[in-house]
Amino acid sequence: MGEGAYCSPRGAVAAFSDGATAYCARMQYTDASVWSRNASLAPNPVPPATAAAGPQIGEFCIGADIGRTAVDTYGNTIVCDNYAWVLDMGQTPSHPWVDGQREWSECLEGYTEDECRELLNPAG
Repeated sequence: MGEGAYCSPRGAVAAFSDGATAYCARMQYTDASVWSRNASLAPNPVPPATAAAGPQIGEFCIGADIGRTAVDTYGNTIVCDNYAWVLDMGQTPSHPWVDGQREWSECLEGYTEDECRELLNPAG
């Protein structure tokens, strides 16, 4: 039997060929049992899968992120545009609520509120 070989039942004790005590222990990151020099946990040479470090294309983003850029796990530059992370193609990101507020404010510089309501929200 060698270190890392599957064993059963968990908690069993034996000896390796060098005389060291062998324990049937749970393999780290799994529910498998393997022979180990550690009675409580057998090291697993395979690292655990990790979550993506940053945003990914298609994920939701908040209004405060609009215009921010990031790099996805594939090395693509992405930008938060209209509340979603999309591929950065040099576009000007939109923020519908802010854009509407800006239009309203700019309209009021030359027109009355009633005129702006008509200009920005014309009846069908």
